[in-house]
Amino acid sequence: MSATAAERLPHPPLPLAPGLRADVAHRRADGHSWEVVGSALGFDPDGLRRACAADPAFAAALDEAVAEAGREAELGALARLKRLTASEDERVALRASQVIMKYAHERRRERAAAARSPADEGPKPVESPRPTEAPKPKTAPSARGFVPHPKPAGAFRAVPDLPPDRLAELVRGG
Repeated sequence: MSATAAERLPHPPLPLAPGLRADVAHRRADGHSWEVVGSALGFDPDGLRRACAADPAFAAALDEAVAEAGREAELGALARLKRLTASEDERVALRASQVIMKYAHERRRERAAAARSPADEGPKPVESPRPTEAPKPKTAPSARGFVPHPKPAGAFRAVPDLPPDRLAELVRGG
């Protein structure tokens, strides 16, 4: 927009009228630039931006408009997925159904979590102190610098001590 065109556009009134505030908030929530919003409403874009910044109620109106735009996008996506469940391609229909079911499951979980109050959760469990670990056996490194791994004892032994020929026989399936 040229400087002469911007000079001809009026500045918005302060404070913003509720209808103008809501209109600007919705257009900004839909992703329109200040230039587009200003020219659509007949105001200088910079003056409109400054007026919105000075209006104490604009931030709340913008938050509400952004939330509404998000809900509209969510509903649009769900409508598209619902149409895809009737697809001739079974893979597409199945995937769309899976996405819808996952979304519905997450929404139910969020609603249930929001419905619970912190008092419903009860007392938090007290963490027990960590048991002291048994001291590690001291082993000397071998001549090549390797430290031999200690063998597990008792029930923790993964492979029983068997002679190598019997172990090979078991591995072969015999």
